[in-house]
Amino acid sequence: MKRTSYPRTVSRSIKVAAVVSISMAGLLFGAMQHAKTLRANRLLHQLPRTARAILKIDAASIADTGAARTLLGAFVPDEQLSEIEAICALDPIEGLSEVIVWVRGPDDQPFQSIGVMLRGRAASAAALAACHRSLVEGRGGSVVRLDSPSGPMLADLHQRSAISVVDDRTIIAGSVTTVTEAIAVRRGTAPALVERSLIAARWPLLSRGSSISAILEPPDHWMSALERVTQWSDGPSALEGAQTIGLFVESGSAGAVTLSIDVSSPELAAQDAERIRRWIAASPENVKPPWTNVLQSARVSARERTIEVTVDVSSLSMVQ
Repeated sequence: MKRTSYPRTVSRSIKVAAVVSISMAGLLFGAMQHAKTLRANRLLHQLPRTARAILKIDAASIADTGAARTLLGAFVPDEQLSEIEAICALDPIEGLSEVIVWVRGPDDQPFQSIGVMLRGRAASAAALAACHRSLVEGRGGSVVRLDSPSGPMLADLHQRSAISVVDDRTIIAGSVTTVTEAIAVRRGTAPALVERSLIAARWPLLSRGSSISAILEPPDHWMSALERVTQWSDGPSALEGAQTIGLFVESGSAGAVTLSIDVSSPELAAQDAERIRRWIAASPENVKPPWTNVLQSARVSARERTIEVTVDVSSLSMVQ
């Protein structure tokens, strides 16, 4: 059989095209990852430095993420969502693109109050503000306008609940103090969360590409309590040296939820990971069904200063 030979220039062109295609794919992937990191960092500049815990829900990706739907179903009562839908004619999942919840307070009262930032998808900021008014009035309260140094806001008569429209798709809600502080951060007159170094370092890694992400920087007295809960026998705690405790559900995940614990050294990470494995194997008494099934599915790993505990929450959907 006669072998056909191709000109060297054609062969070279194919190689060049392959290299260009691979390079372009790499550049596109890098650009997408950079964009996700920028979005994660943006939130650190929008929340106050007093925040000690954050929860972010990417509502737009919930429908395609079974693990996120299951986790929300386990912690958010259906009647709360039904109340919003009935009073406001708003489906929270369809109407919102993003929900941000943070817990804030001074060092001596780190969990003083809760703030909420809602970004609308099908719903505008005006519709979300009207929903807030309807919910307050539905409970027998009334809403008044307040003019604060940070700008106007709507609040109930006792000023326990307030809301401020940030732009045509975004509102901030919480106590008057919480809302005032959040607006001041946006205006650059109050310190932002990016200044809290432990959270600032971990948050982009937890939230990038996640349907649900959360992080907690526990105060010392909370850390002591958490260490006691995870203590195996009379030995050291499985959370010894923990600095932040995070959680994430990757978008599209069917059942996997990952707990991410950042500790003070790689050596402690390896030791704590082994302690967590022993603690799980001992079937802790404070974990009750159906969470025992979730715990038994756990996979524990340690890399550098980070411990990851990945569990399958699919069994929770069977009892809802």
